[in-house]
Amino acid sequence: MMTNYEVEIDNNAIKFNLNRLGNQIYKTLCLREEGKDWQKPLETIMVELLGMANLFPQQEKLCSLACKIQGLTNKEIDFMLYRRTVFECCSLVNKIKDAID
Repeated sequence: MMTNYEVEIDNNAIKFNLNRLGNQIYKTLCLREEGKDWQKPLETIMVELLGMANLFPQQEKLCSLACKIQGLTNKEIDFMLYRRTVFECCSLVNKIKDAID
């Protein structure tokens, strides 16, 4: 896939990175359930997603994913809403991966 810097990056590398991010997103659910720090990992995920969205502006769903992740950073978010949104994020990651040829 071509970046905004006109550098070609192997699709498998991008899919691997998306898979890793999806796993990290899911892990925040486990961390929150266990009462551990789930906010710092979300901040790191957000930084990576924003970077990826800047590199691949043609992947518009990355922006939607970043918006959902940003919403999860709200400390006051109800756990069930958090849980549902994490699953939506994981599904969105899979849709983005599937769209990469």
